[in-house]
Amino acid sequence: MRAGIFALSLSALLALLPGYGAAQDTEDKPATASPQEEAQPLSKEEQAEARRVAQAERAREAERERAAREKLCVIKPVMTDAEIAYCKGVWR
Repeated sequence: MRAGIFALSLSALLALLPGYGAAQDTEDKPATASPQEEAQPLSKEEQAEARRVAQAERAREAERERAAREKLCVIKPVMTDAEIAYCKGVWR
């Protein structure tokens, strides 16, 4: 019973703290420009490197997704039609 009362009072106290801190943070902060406004145009080499990095990341993500689908497809002696169709799609 004491633990429940303590937890309730602690959570109520913690709920009040973020509001107090947020009110303090809004004062005296200068406005900053967004990163898009400050970004310089990229050179052709930098653009090519960014494309290569993005393509490599897409390839890694596709490989992770393929591995996850293969992991879900478990060949069993008795399978439903839906499981068979899913596994056919995974292994093609």
